Formats: sequence, structure tokens, C-alpha cells
Amino acid sequence: MMLSGLLGLFGAIVYGSFFEWFAHKHVMHTQRFSKLAFQRHVVDHHQTRRSLRNFYIAPEDRKTYHAGETSVVPILWALHFPLYALVYWLCGMPAAIGVALGCGLYIAGYELLHFFIHAPKNYWFQRTRLFRFYCEYHRVHHLKPRKNYNIVLPLADVLLRTLSLEDMKPEPSAPVFVPPDTGPQSVFHDSVRQLDTAKK
Repeated sequence: MMLSGLLGLFGAIVYGSFFEWFAHKHVMHTQRFSKLAFQRHVVDHHQTRRSLRNFYIAPEDRKTYHAGETSVVPILWALHFPLYALVYWLCGMPAAIGVALGCGLYIAGYELLHFFIHAPKNYWFQRTRLFRFYCEYHRVHHLKPRKNYNIVLPLADVLLRTLSLEDMKPEPSAPVFVPPDTGPQSVFHDSVRQLDTAKK
């Protein structure tokens, strides 16, 4: 029972990576499915949060930048009810609960990560290497919108060949507590070097 729930959770997170990639690329970056989503994401968000210009929210604008201000989290989660029902029918209740929980966690993770990437507030987790990787990874997307569609788990970017670990100049609008990384590759190699040093 526990195993099927965990497999459902894991499967939902893997599925979430591909769903996020598809929605980000084909719904938010084209007008094919929704002109409103395109307007809010490409026209509004990408223009106001451009890499190497104003990627980070200025302190005076933070009050007006909210997590989920364009959020459709409950709707996205509810749209997956047919999936939860199918998993319940094929694999039982624990697996269905795992899938429903995994989908909810992935969608919430997307919203929260995206918010805190653009709105650094010097929280402890924003100073971790993993979070710095997320920031640098997403900065590449705001410079090259056809790369790095994933935010939570870049699995789909890897397998669908839209991954970029390009080095970039430091962000001029970065707060003082944000280290001047030059790209996700730098953060990754930095972490590997530290691990090697620790082993010695």
C-alpha cells in the first residue's frame, strides 16, 4: 500500500515535469491555446522581468508582486481528476492519493519557486546552492525563452533538448545578498568542487 502511494507520488512528479514543459512552451509562449496566458506570461511577465536588466523585483515593488497572482493552481489540480480516477481504477486508492498529492506538490512548487526566484528576500533557503541553481537556470530562460521551460524539475528540458546551462553576466538588479553567479553551470561546478574538497 505504502509502496504504491510512493510510486504514484514519484510518477506524478515525473509527469509534472513534462506537463510543466508542455504548458510553459505551448500554452504560455504561444497564442495557440490561450491569448490571455500568452499576454500575461510573454508580454507582461517576460517584458517586465528581463534577464540582465530587471529580473529581480525591486524592494519597492515587492508589495505588488504576489505568489500566484496569475495562478490557476486549484483549476490545474482539479483538471487532473480524470487522471486520479484512472489511477484509482487501475492501481487502487493509495496510488491515486500519491498521484493527486504529487500533482498538487508540483503545481504549488512551481508557483512558490517562481515567486521566490524573482522576489529575493534573504530567506535562508534563497542562499542555498540548490536555490541559486534554480535562479540561474530561470535567468537563462528569461534571456533565451526557447530554453529552460522547467522550473521545478528540469527532466523534460534534458530529454526534450531544451536545456541550457549557459554562463551569463551577473544580474545588475540583484540584491547585495545574492552572489554574482554567472550561470547554472557555475553553481553546479562550484558545488562539485566543494564536494571534492570535502572528500579530501
